[in-house]
Amino acid sequence: MSKVGEKIKELRLESGATQLQLGDYAGCSGQVISNIERGYTNPSAAVLKKISEYFHVPSDYLLGKSKSQWIALDPETTMPYIGARISDLLDQASVRIESFAEAVDITPEEAADILDGSVTPNIGTLARISRFLNTSIDFLIGSVPYPTIISSEDEEDIVLYYRTMSKTGRRLLMGALEDFKDR
Repeated sequence: MSKVGEKIKELRLESGATQLQLGDYAGCSGQVISNIERGYTNPSAAVLKKISEYFHVPSDYLLGKSKSQWIALDPETTMPYIGARISDLLDQASVRIESFAEAVDITPEEAADILDGSVTPNIGTLARISRFLNTSIDFLIGSVPYPTIISSEDEEDIVLYYRTMSKTGRRLLMGALEDFKDR
């Protein structure tokens, strides 16, 4: 059984959903869900996104890239277009499509199709893309609007502490951080 499959099965059993119910929501059959849970196949990016929506968890949690089961944002405020997000990150990093394709082990034609939105990358390719761009799969599929990922326990502690602060406290902290940055 794959880690993705284990997480999905665990969440499905906790929720009391059947494989058929989850498959209907995710736009696939109950048999596909069964195959994913047993590790026979990996979910496509679209199916992974729907499964993460169903359980209200980040796709990075399902993939084992994050221990957090919490999505802090309203999905209606996110941009679901994978190609546009990848393209924006490539532009910011001044990475050419050929270099991108080579780094994530796809052809330049496949890379162009992903960037123009005519092809949705499978989960393996999406994982390679997120590693190459140093971002989360959740950002790429539109579950969160922020491309930055937390890379240490210290950063996670800061984010969690920040989320518990009042609006005034947040403003004061941001002002203090600006003062430290300028030193």
